[in-house]
Amino acid sequence: MATAKKTAAKKAAAKKAVNSFPVAPATAPGSPAKYRVRVRMYRHGLGDCFLLTFPRKGKAAPLQMLIDCGALARDGAFMTGLVEHIHKTVAPNGGKGRLDVVAATHEHKDHLSGFNQAREVFNTKFDFGAVWLGWTENLTKPEIEKIKSAKRKTAETLRAALRLRGIGAALGGVEEVLQFSAADDTTGSGTVAEALEYLKLRGTEAGALRYLEPGQAPLALEGVDGVRVYVLGPPQDPILLKGSEVTGKMKRDGVIYHLGATGAVGLEALGAAAGVEENGDGERFSPFAAEHRITRQSPYFANVAPFLGRTYDDPAQAWRQIETDWMQAFGQLALDLDSDTNNTSLVLAFEFEKTGEVLLFVGDAQVGNWLSWAGVEFAVPGREKPLPAHDLLNRTVFYKVGHHGSHNATLKAGGLELMNRPGLVAFIPLDRATATAQRWDMPAGPLFGALAQKTGKRVVVSDAEEALGEEAKAAGVRATAAYVDYFLV
Repeated sequence: MATAKKTAAKKAAAKKAVNSFPVAPATAPGSPAKYRVRVRMYRHGLGDCFLLTFPRKGKAAPLQMLIDCGALARDGAFMTGLVEHIHKTVAPNGGKGRLDVVAATHEHKDHLSGFNQAREVFNTKFDFGAVWLGWTENLTKPEIEKIKSAKRKTAETLRAALRLRGIGAALGGVEEVLQFSAADDTTGSGTVAEALEYLKLRGTEAGALRYLEPGQAPLALEGVDGVRVYVLGPPQDPILLKGSEVTGKMKRDGVIYHLGATGAVGLEALGAAAGVEENGDGERFSPFAAEHRITRQSPYFANVAPFLGRTYDDPAQAWRQIETDWMQAFGQLALDLDSDTNNTSLVLAFEFEKTGEVLLFVGDAQVGNWLSWAGVEFAVPGREKPLPAHDLLNRTVFYKVGHHGSHNATLKAGGLELMNRPGLVAFIPLDRATATAQRWDMPAGPLFGALAQKTGKRVVVSDAEEALGEEAKAAGVRATAAYVDYFLV
């Protein structure tokens, strides 16, 4: 009995350790004493959380910028531990810490859950200087509210379909994809939309809530000399905003469209089949009028039951059954919803004026977002001609890989192939176990191989189970169990 209790105690302790954010110093061993920027990627699972630290002159405190804070398959206790570590980093002497800029790239759980799960820590231990969001989050614009409403309706329709009985494997994978826009954890901490509203409130309270648009004048970082911040996305062209999927044709010359491919009528029809009606439209989109429908609960069903028993309901003739055939469209619809949200990602490029080096953070930007940059230009003080966005890609020395290394979140031509600066380093926020459990191909093999070749193997995955490669170490990357740091010195 005593042995059994000890074994159970050990298992409980091991489980607690796995579910607790790892203990780590605020500064990684071997870090340089002086640097122009430190980029910290937290090793907290499948999600994005990046802390950028820019030293200021003299004795002024460094500028701290947080880009996203979220993860899948992590509970509130774990994410609270992560945010406590951020506080320890920005306020090493205790007291309130200051996040000079908080940027949220897009409305997905793996980027924003922490703002719900660790809300108390953010409220009590941090001042916010400014909040940056993409223009697609500005609900004062009617067209944005229309997009948001369409996405909400799509998610509701998909969830209604998941509640239906007897659909078997017809909706395989849909539930996993919906995790990105679902409630943040099993403790009921809130929805991703609520996390976004919280950030808007904090930005408004700070008097510095900004909705950023591609091609606008470069932004400055207060007190940091010689650094410009450029906004590349999300795209303002509605077609590019919906261009998400990579196809054989796309690789040659085109783009395909997503929610728009299903269309409003298609979505209404699927909603009617799933039992989701809006303004009584379910009758309109049902394949047969009510007087021609006989359900199994109908008193008239007995008249046709013998015939159906010999044919439609005969297991040997299962090929006749069509009840769930319409469900096949839901899998693609779920992917469309996910991809279109990714394509609204806020994309930021940080340029160091003297050296021309660029840090590129793309959120989870997918094909349409990347394609739009070919037409983005910036008016830069002291420069006669506008600066093309592709010029920034050409000078990129640090690339935050989009969507955990999935195949359609890093463009080849017009993307990675443009990143020709020597010493390029790529960081991939990815937990392989979580991705494998959901049957997701992350990182995509061909992309990972291209990144390794382009960077000279200076590719760093946030997975805490992966050791830091020698090439990354030689480039000055440092790591602990809790985070990985990149430095420009």
